[in-house]
Amino acid sequence: MFTQLTDLPGCILGFEARGKFTAADYEAVLMPAMEAAVKMGPVRLLFVMPDGFHGMEMGALHDDLLFGLKHFRDFKKFAFVTDDETLAALTRNFAFMIPAETQVFALTERDRAVSWLEA
Repeated sequence: MFTQLTDLPGCILGFEARGKFTAADYEAVLMPAMEAAVKMGPVRLLFVMPDGFHGMEMGALHDDLLFGLKHFRDFKKFAFVTDDETLAALTRNFAFMIPAETQVFALTERDRAVSWLEA
């Protein structure tokens, strides 16, 4: 499930993900927020993934791919906040494929991630 974070500066779009990602999450939460944010210019995205991620359903994986292709150049910065070392390593290893500055932060560094996105 995605939850849009509302405690962020106006220049940052943020989400927290828990449990299993579903296509409904993309359609109801992520996509409308992203469409609105893109109208304001390049997006600074904060994605927080605390413990409890249980994967993605196939429809969500499909939506994620389409979302990524549609908004490939719409990001300025991407901060991924997690303590999951596997996901953190994957993000670091594939950051070169993301056309935005990308950093990975631990959950305890969430405030630092927000500051980095603002800079």
